[in-house]
Amino acid sequence: MTDRSTSLILRLLSFSFFATGTASLSVVGALQEIASSLAMPRSAVAMLVAVFAVTFAISAPLIQVFAGHLPRRSLLLAGLATVALGAAGCALAPNYTVLVLARIVTGLGMAAVTPVGSSLGSTMVPPERQGQALAIVFTGMTVASVVGVPLSAWVAHALGWRAMFGLISLLSVISGVLLALLLHDRSAGQKVQLRDLLTVLRRRDLASALAVMVLGLGGLFSSYTMITPILHDKFGAGPQMVSIALLIYGLAGIAGNQVARKLAMLWSAERSLTMSLLMMGLAFVVLALTPGWLVVALATLVLWALAVDIFLPAQQRRMVELAPQWRGLVLALNSSCLFIGMALGSSTAGKVAPLWGLDALPLVSIAMVVLAFAALGWSRSARASHLAACPLQGAAGA
Repeated sequence: MTDRSTSLILRLLSFSFFATGTASLSVVGALQEIASSLAMPRSAVAMLVAVFAVTFAISAPLIQVFAGHLPRRSLLLAGLATVALGAAGCALAPNYTVLVLARIVTGLGMAAVTPVGSSLGSTMVPPERQGQALAIVFTGMTVASVVGVPLSAWVAHALGWRAMFGLISLLSVISGVLLALLLHDRSAGQKVQLRDLLTVLRRRDLASALAVMVLGLGGLFSSYTMITPILHDKFGAGPQMVSIALLIYGLAGIAGNQVARKLAMLWSAERSLTMSLLMMGLAFVVLALTPGWLVVALATLVLWALAVDIFLPAQQRRMVELAPQWRGLVLALNSSCLFIGMALGSSTAGKVAPLWGLDALPLVSIAMVVLAFAALGWSRSARASHLAACPLQGAAGA
């Protein structure tokens, strides 16, 4: 495969991540419209996010166990078709119960797409370029979070939430068709046994590495979930300035992805993770201690976006380096932990803010980042012990 064709496939995989990422987060932007249309409380509609996250977290590793041996191209296309089916089901749902079931179907589809897409992207290039390839693929998820969500909100308001889900279904179909035409990789995925899943979860270096993802994302979403009221209450930002601040965050995220690709060529996965956690921690310290200067908050959001752009692909790369023989499985577990971290941070913000106020949220984020540092250190130590106990496996990349 030529460099040009490899680059094209990586970008198509990124587009599939954009389609599925938008599908996962779109309810956030359309929450009010869905609640009004179905005459449901907003809290019930918000549960659609949790339903999706739980479905993904449980099914991603299980799909690798029961279907991970299938050709990766087939599993990827099946996942995109399932996302398209689930989104279409959401668009046509006559009631809340059917909408929940359709969200479960969508979550099952994304649980196949994300780990397989990451695995394909990381094996299409030499080992020294894996970090860069994963950063390209993960650009789609970044763009989905910073562009897909506000775009979904606009479509839901202008055309209705059913039209929004219909467009998401169409995006998934387009992504699947393009990959079906241009992706010629017919290689089979790795055969994973249920005992492999248990082995991975029992290995201290891998379990603690997964904890880095949960705690890192938990720290991020403990503050990000309430970033709008934080900007308003602490920094005096009105609705228009909040929109500008979030736009700056989104643009910084897109630009930061380009920086992350360059750094992936220069830094190891562990160094990238360490630096990104330091940057996140610094951002939360500034949010906690700054006296309310809006310009400082905007600069912090830029630093925050760059930290996340470095963190996510570096975490994926490190998981692959720790267990290349279980590439698909550890990437699936890593994706599950991403959603678990989102749920942990969001639920923590929802409980802490009413009790201790918004000023407590950056402190919670700092605490979680410190725990993520501890988990990374534990993983590094456990990895050294594992290699000392199993030198032949270490030489083989275990």
